[in-house]
Amino acid sequence: MYVRMKGLNRVRKRLADGSTATYYYAWKGGPRLRGKPGAPEFIAAYNEAIKAKIPPRKDHLASIFDGFLDSSEFLKLAEKTQADYRKHIAALAVDFANFPVAALDDRRTRGLF
Repeated sequence: MYVRMKGLNRVRKRLADGSTATYYYAWKGGPRLRGKPGAPEFIAAYNEAIKAKIPPRKDHLASIFDGFLDSSEFLKLAEKTQADYRKHIAALAVDFANFPVAALDDRRTRGLF
């Protein structure tokens, strides 16, 4: 049976003895999943991680950042451009992810950006 796990991130790592290991995460920067893909413990760990994930609030800039990164317009851009935009958005998100969208209408906030 095939189960699609949205956002699953696979990382290959070279170990000190020269061998390689593959680690799975629920999403980039998310919790590490134990077990092998397809195993019941792996699927259970994935489902628990997804349940624990807190979605961004719709009234903060983080929702706008995420919406843009998921948009079809962003996916049409070249890979280099996407990588550059992700870097800049990540830098903005450090300071402004919890900034209220309603405050953008206030002229005093323009100096922040």
